[in-house]
Amino acid sequence: MRKPLPLLLALACGGGPQLTNLRCRDPKACQDVEDPLKVLLAVDFNDDSGTLDKGVLNLRVNGNTQQTVSLSDMFAAQGIAAGTRKGTLIVDDDMTLDKLSQGQKIQVSLVAVDGHGRDSNEPSITFTLHLGGP
Repeated sequence: MRKPLPLLLALACGGGPQLTNLRCRDPKACQDVEDPLKVLLAVDFNDDSGTLDKGVLNLRVNGNTQQTVSLSDMFAAQGIAAGTRKGTLIVDDDMTLDKLSQGQKIQVSLVAVDGHGRDSNEPSITFTLHLGGP
């Protein structure tokens, strides 16, 4: 007779980190005024494993990864202690211009990978690209 796996074992495996509330840090614009190819975002994270600082954050534009950033560097630069399970990350990253143009709708999303190699969900935000001038 086979016994089902205990529920506790199934729950202990858990999923990857969760990213929520992706937002522009300035409600009026996602882009830096001085450098319009830099997006200024914030995102809340929750990582039950406490290993997010050992992973990476992928900045995706229109479905393609453009930047991969070490989360240990981000945690250190933002004064977030290693092993922190819940908090907010500030994201300042450059988009690649060769595929972007003035007035284009841009979808920016983030995917975190924790220290165990597990991917987060992929929250996204969409805005219109403004490259300066009227």
